[in-house]
Amino acid sequence: MKLTPFIIERFAKFVMGGVPFESMKRIVADVNNSAMSGSEKRQAVLNEFASLGYALADCLINLGLELAVAWLKSKAA
Repeated sequence: MKLTPFIIERFAKFVMGGVPFESMKRIVADVNNSAMSGSEKRQAVLNEFASLGYALADCLINLGLELAVAWLKSKAA
């Protein structure tokens, strides 16, 4: 087991909650291999996350997005 993805996931679940972070990881993974630009991917993730109805502050959503991307990259490394 790699320690980095584990730490990222534990921290994100502590800050955001488990279910929202699992959703964020799934959404990020879904758009990761698309042909969209980075800003288009970001907007697609934010739109999808908002459509799920999570009531989190914008700063937590942005943090969750960045942590999900870091988690995905650390799993690929």
